[in-house]
Amino acid sequence: MNYWIFIANYWKLSDGQWVDSREIIRTRAGDKFWGLGERTPNRKALAKDDRVVFYAGGGDSQVFMATATLASPSYELTTEQNELVSHGREEFRTQHGVDLEDVELWSVPKSARDLVPHLSFIQNKEFWGTYLQGGVRSISPADYLVITEGAAADLAQQIARQADLESSAEFALEQHLEEFIQVNWPAIDFGAPLALYEAEGQPGRQFPAGPPGSNWSIDFLAVDKTLGELVVIELKKGRSSDSVAGQVLRYMAWVKENLAGEAQGVRGVVIAKEVDDSLRYALKAQPVDLKTYEVKFRLTDAGS
Repeated sequence: MNYWIFIANYWKLSDGQWVDSREIIRTRAGDKFWGLGERTPNRKALAKDDRVVFYAGGGDSQVFMATATLASPSYELTTEQNELVSHGREEFRTQHGVDLEDVELWSVPKSARDLVPHLSFIQNKEFWGTYLQGGVRSISPADYLVITEGAAADLAQQIARQADLESSAEFALEQHLEEFIQVNWPAIDFGAPLALYEAEGQPGRQFPAGPPGSNWSIDFLAVDKTLGELVVIELKKGRSSDSVAGQVLRYMAWVKENLAGEAQGVRGVVIAKEVDDSLRYALKAQPVDLKTYEVKFRLTDAGS
């Protein structure tokens, strides 16, 4: 059995109106069905009897609001099935989907912000919203219990759940590096023209990856606009050289197997404040570029 978050965000209609993500979840709960796109991350990994928690994002909604059990794996809808679950509305038309059972809509939704400190799949607690954007995300059984039953009751449990967090001794700048890169993406020289990858509403930042229950998240997944290759970008952020080298190669292999086209190349980029010999040799024979960054801080006299 695997555990997932199904994520709904506000939907903009062709007439400029917006559909509340909570309405989407309530409608699908009534249908006992969830729509999926062809390129929705993790679509093919969904299996009967998996457990799901539903998250409503966008606008004023940042809440978990329901649970269900999958009654089927992902399947392609017929024209008749699509008409039935679309309710005659654009935002509910879909190519694939899963059936649901044991659907429970909570009378009081749970604030995601309150649970963030206790969720292990959210590594950067300050920019937690990027982990809950578009599509389907795999989570651990422990995180599922945190969402459905509440945070750990005592300090020992909280520490255990956060054992995989990055070192608290990171530079303050590195904690904001990911956000800085996304905001300044067009101005950054990656050595090639890159665009952030996007699939079915899931943007390329903190892109969900890996087998069910792995909780893998690619810092940035991009596309080379010239070569068409997929590019896995990882930030070192205080991790050991061996750790980040193994991680970028693992993510590249997963992307090659699950996302890349038959003739589409996959390469990597590691961004670090400093590159040591361990990192350099670990990636020497691999299609991975090593990049370092620097920050210039200068004060100027504003006059008296």
